[in-house]
Amino acid sequence: MKYLFQILFFGLISASATAQLNELKQINIPKDSKFDESISVLPLNKNGILLTIQKEGFFNRSVTNWIFYRYDTNLQERWQATFNLELGFESVVSYQNENYLFWLFQEPETPKVIIVRLDLERGEIDEFKGKLLGSVNVEFFKVLENTAFLGGSYNEKPIVISFSFFHQKGTVLHGLYDEHLEINGLEVDDKRNEINVIVKERRKGKCGLAIQAYSSEGKILRTIHVPDSEGNSLSFISGKMLPLDEKETLLVGNYSNNCNDFSKGLYLTRLEEGLEKGTNIIKFGDMKNFFAFMSPKRQEKMKEKIEQKKKEGKEPNFSYKLLVHNLLATEKGSLLIAEIYYSQPKNNSSVSASIVGVRSSDKFRHEEEYTFTHAVICEFDKTGKILWDNALVMDNLVSEDLAEQIQVSRLDDKWLLAYLKKGKINLQQLKESEHVGEKETFEIKTDEKAKPDEEANVAAWYDHNFVVWGTRKIENKHTDESLKEVFYVRKLGYEKVQ
Repeated sequence: MKYLFQILFFGLISASATAQLNELKQINIPKDSKFDESISVLPLNKNGILLTIQKEGFFNRSVTNWIFYRYDTNLQERWQATFNLELGFESVVSYQNENYLFWLFQEPETPKVIIVRLDLERGEIDEFKGKLLGSVNVEFFKVLENTAFLGGSYNEKPIVISFSFFHQKGTVLHGLYDEHLEINGLEVDDKRNEINVIVKERRKGKCGLAIQAYSSEGKILRTIHVPDSEGNSLSFISGKMLPLDEKETLLVGNYSNNCNDFSKGLYLTRLEEGLEKGTNIIKFGDMKNFFAFMSPKRQEKMKEKIEQKKKEGKEPNFSYKLLVHNLLATEKGSLLIAEIYYSQPKNNSSVSASIVGVRSSDKFRHEEEYTFTHAVICEFDKTGKILWDNALVMDNLVSEDLAEQIQVSRLDDKWLLAYLKKGKINLQQLKESEHVGEKETFEIKTDEKAKPDEEANVAAWYDHNFVVWGTRKIENKHTDESLKEVFYVRKLGYEKVQ
């Protein structure tokens, strides 16, 4: 670890020269040429970061090690832990709560699973082995107390299994194994000690959204069917939950008028002790800044079109695909971020973000790529009323994965929104419905002469700090090799230029 700590300042200054993204600290971790290694970083707010390196032998695939490093906010190592994965198992999905990181591993085509629990404070690892009822395709994974909940499909039907760490066996939750249902998400409610399964229902040509709540022991507590405020049969596409206190919860997502994935707008439902207390519908055409990804001329024409439709007593018809983030709690209520995207086969020409087409079948989904046009940001008060909306243009950011691109942090009374595109961090300050200054761009380089690192990763950390990581080559003066590959991790701090 001779190169472990090395501070470099590459002068990450924005094009608009109104702020700097200063490199406060960097660490380098040498890669082992005997292994195929990958790195991931999990920000832990002011508790630091968790860095994970997965090592697999190039010629002996039976050797798979997971090495966990915990660093504080100054990138000083707190502890290190290693887990040796059993032969034949593959990583599936992870989940992190306040105290632990959990990893789910499965043996393909068998019911065997391993769940690893990593104590984030001490670095202690617990391993739980067991069996499910069969080979389950797991897509969702959450943990409540000493029980893991695995959601996915079995024999092409939805299923959620509770897996007790004590008994190390799985139990199927009742009321979900139905061909008319599709699991949309699992939500942990720590305030009530419940797990909520959000499902999409499709019956007799109609679609809806329901929430089935279970205790930590897997006992069904209630089922909620969420209508809109007018009682219309809208199709709620997705749902994200945010418990406000022991009684109230917010449910937010996007909706359509039929059973496809193209949204007409957003909704917010207030739940009190499991009962629906009202739903607000927010149409795209009613939002002040939703069309900010267009040129000013196109925006003006769009506003004129919307007003003309309203005068004629007609509803403007807009359809978009949305990737909705988890809700963020604020002093006034909650913050919602949704990224607007379209998908297409790789290497095809672009199409409009609002085009309505037929979804590709699942077996071809891995051949698609996703283009993000912009993101919409809204804050709601605790009654569900929208306080303001804003938008961030994402410049047709292309990704091979349908994953969240926007990173969010705070700067005094403003929001910092950032995303990484071709090795450059694009950062915009927002203060409610206003943009503060122009969008700023910061290059991420491996050294002063290199091009921007297009393989880099970025995540919001705490306050106005970010963490960036990737792979770089450095001169190796201790061996005959001219260059040595290392993993780098950098702490970047955003500061205004005085």
